[in-house]
Amino acid sequence: MRKLILQLHLWVGLTAGAVLSVVGVTGSVYVFQPELTRLLYADLYQNANPGARPVPANAIVTRAEAQFGGNVTTVYFPLRELDNYILKVEGKKEFVFYDGVTGNYLGEMSKRRGILDDVLEVHRQLTVGEIGSVITGISSLFLVLVLISSGLYLWLPYKRKQLRDGFRLKRDVSFKRRNYDIHKVFGFYFSLPLVLVSLTGVYFAFSEEVQTVVDYVTRAEEPTPDPTKLKSTYRPDLPQLTIAQTLDMMEQMYPAYHKRNLIMPKDSADRVYFSVVNTAEIDAGPEYRPQVYIDQYTGNILYAYEPHTAPAGRQLTRNWFVPIHFGEIGGWFTRILWFLTGLMPAVLWISGIIIWRNRKRGKKVKSPRSQAVTLK
Repeated sequence: MRKLILQLHLWVGLTAGAVLSVVGVTGSVYVFQPELTRLLYADLYQNANPGARPVPANAIVTRAEAQFGGNVTTVYFPLRELDNYILKVEGKKEFVFYDGVTGNYLGEMSKRRGILDDVLEVHRQLTVGEIGSVITGISSLFLVLVLISSGLYLWLPYKRKQLRDGFRLKRDVSFKRRNYDIHKVFGFYFSLPLVLVSLTGVYFAFSEEVQTVVDYVTRAEEPTPDPTKLKSTYRPDLPQLTIAQTLDMMEQMYPAYHKRNLIMPKDSADRVYFSVVNTAEIDAGPEYRPQVYIDQYTGNILYAYEPHTAPAGRQLTRNWFVPIHFGEIGGWFTRILWFLTGLMPAVLWISGIIIWRNRKRGKKVKSPRSQAVTLK
């Protein structure tokens, strides 16, 4: 039985480990995305008075539409690492930035977070689109269901007195032994963080499927709507909801919350979307982010996620999964721990390859001797 589990651990590790190494390293970088983005693009993300009262969003929208001659379709509000406004305007591919205090135009970028968006794309999709999401999601499942479970089984020693060796790195040992200890000890200590990161990562790859399972387990009375399937009912007799009206709705519905983003419809069937959040800073604990989907013609709410009153399954995935996955759930402690956790798949993959090669060499060395014994 142990040999079978060892072979399963080996071959799944060699294959899925390559994907998980890339996903893990990019995830480690992205743990500090807010700080890195703010540092790398200080001229666009920072302003001289970050604590000052921001210019009303309506004024920024009016200025952008006058400057570029198109309707504003997306607004990102001053929040977390961002002191300023980021907008998308019809007919313009770039994101445009406006100072959150003065309202002055600051510049533009092709991607909202610059190179950090590239890091996120590799992390989520390996730069190959939807198929990449499937690959990373399945690899994350393999990590939990196969690699960690089989690794913990193999970690258990034959004899109880050898248990201590699984908790520490031995001193004054060969490189071969040191590499083996690294694989065994680090794999044990980081098993729980890896489970949490991987399971929440599977949700981002297969959101609808995971939510369905969670709703079933938590006995939700009705399934969670799939946001991608929420559509407006076309009404040519009614005017479309304007961005100014939507901004007013945000203020009226959630006066105590911080505006996060607003996205206007892309076509006649699309819906208006906005979200707000309970805190403007990067904070420990769950994230309470109401999300609202609105019919662009009638102004009726198609679906509103309320973080405090939603069914338990929705609260689990939407309030907890994001801060858990990105390491913000426990503040700086878990962010640093998650940074190290993201490096572990690469450490375990490389050390595992070395263990495998050492064993292959050992078998080759023994083979001629065994043949000689047989001939005698």
